[in-house]
Amino acid sequence: MKSKGQGGRGTTVHDVAKLANVSIATVSRVLNKPDTVNKEMSERVLQAAAQLGYTTNSAGKALRLARTRTIGTLLPRLDDPIFSELAHGIQETLFAQDYAGFLQTSGYDNTKIFDAALRLFNRGAEGLLVFGRVEDDRLLEFIAKNPIPVLQVYSYLEGHPLPSVGIDNARCTRKVAELMLQFGHTHVALISGPTRGNDRQQSRLDAYEKIMRDHGLETVVQIVQPGYTINDGGMAFRRIMEQNPKVTSVMCNTDLLACGVLSECRKLGIEVPKQLSVSGFEDVSFAPLLYQPLTTLSVPAGDIGRHAARAMIANLEHGESLTSMQFEASLILRDSVAAAPKASGRAA
Repeated sequence: MKSKGQGGRGTTVHDVAKLANVSIATVSRVLNKPDTVNKEMSERVLQAAAQLGYTTNSAGKALRLARTRTIGTLLPRLDDPIFSELAHGIQETLFAQDYAGFLQTSGYDNTKIFDAALRLFNRGAEGLLVFGRVEDDRLLEFIAKNPIPVLQVYSYLEGHPLPSVGIDNARCTRKVAELMLQFGHTHVALISGPTRGNDRQQSRLDAYEKIMRDHGLETVVQIVQPGYTINDGGMAFRRIMEQNPKVTSVMCNTDLLACGVLSECRKLGIEVPKQLSVSGFEDVSFAPLLYQPLTTLSVPAGDIGRHAARAMIANLEHGESLTSMQFEASLILRDSVAAAPKASGRAA
């Protein structure tokens, strides 16, 4: 049971057990049945395996002797339309090329995805697609020691050591902010998802704050909790209105959050877009079907997924280098955005 990793060539389960100061049986349980081992011991074994560049027999032997024709994908969750669209693009491409795809959810915080990635490697994944920027130091160290190709998807991340395929989140946000300014809005708020380990939300927040500062305008930000829902968007909007009643425009970092804002506007009797303009991000399938069709950024998530899968297969089949590629997101102007109301335009 030897790994194929660079720096870990020749490493055995015995080496991992010795470094972690546990039995070989414990190492086997951690790598194959992690739920049966306590957290502290599991972390010791995984850290030792990463340090030595060790993968289990199912991955190492398959990579060395045969082909699993399996590619792993890490996604924050599956019940968000944009994640499902990207996953569908990946899976249909893998299926067409006689590959299998493992999908693993890992949450929104990409500083804590090593365990999820290692689980995919240990089950034979020959390559890994990660939603967003890889920020987990343990995973970066593991990748450096092992010849496993990794591609970051959805976000285009210029300057990152790993290749990426996706959109420039900051540039997209600037498009929406500039639209609001062109319509005369000077009190523009932003509702964001959690930013820790989440390059998408952080880039959008940074871009919003910069363009507001550049125009000498106040920033009004509400950050919702991980696992955010439509209801979270509505509650964030209520807080904005209570604290900053002059706001005439709300930019939302996802369409789900924007849907929550629109729903809350109906409850509060706020007319969209006459009294308040609302925008989303991603253009999921329901965006044009809302009672006030949503202005948003159309992200070609399916195309990004298909391109990423094809690129990974080309790397595994023909040794073609994984390279970064930027996709464009189109600004879709619908009925939820209009000119800023006059000072007396909003009902009390």
